[in-house]
Amino acid sequence: MPRSTSARVFIALIVISGLCVLGDAILSAHSIYVLRFVVFLVVACIAARLRLKLPGLTGSMSVNLPFILVAAAEMSSLEALAIGCLSTVVQCIPSRPKKFNATQALFNFSNMALAVAATRLVFESTWLSSAVSGAPLRLAAAGAVFFLVNSVPVAIVISLSEAINALQTWRGIFQLSFPYFLASAGIAGLVLTVSTRIGWQVPVAVMPLMLGIFLSYRRLLAIGKAAVASTDSNAASAVMRAKV
Repeated sequence: MPRSTSARVFIALIVISGLCVLGDAILSAHSIYVLRFVVFLVVACIAARLRLKLPGLTGSMSVNLPFILVAAAEMSSLEALAIGCLSTVVQCIPSRPKKFNATQALFNFSNMALAVAATRLVFESTWLSSAVSGAPLRLAAAGAVFFLVNSVPVAIVISLSEAINALQTWRGIFQLSFPYFLASAGIAGLVLTVSTRIGWQVPVAVMPLMLGIFLSYRRLLAIGKAAVASTDSNAASAVMRAKV
């Protein structure tokens, strides 16, 4: 639990708002296509475990976004929320034996609920449908809203907890994760373009693409980390030579 009172209050607001969104979806739920939902959920949870630690930031990034975006566009509110929120909880489970951070998981769960709800609101809005007829383009706009609603609260809670500038924190998140969000929105838009009916086969077909993105991102981050370590080592050597 963050020590900052302002951080605690902000987390509470996000949690209450997210749970209200989820409660509304449960009350208005209707019948679902069980097989499609289960496959989407399982694949999204598997993708959520493919996590990348972003340098200089608290938390991680996983590759489950295309499944969440497609679910938000093509499935019911409850289905989309369940896929997004449950895969987020799976992402929060630590890989190594250590204490599970329930506060962080609840915040991320609720923040995801708000992001998915905002995505559906934009994608299904009449004003956007009248301005943009194609579903992939509408999803691109909705994906941009998802990125904002998902990343801004994270930047705010980090800034409140660690007493750092929120805009600078969000800029760091943007620089590191926006290419991934862009690729994910592109893949989700491609799915809507080529598939007249979104079935259970879709997440299975998309998973190899996301595995490739995960491996590429991990290699790039490893190269960047090695470059920084090499620079620090060279600087330390230069200081030692200067002292000698």
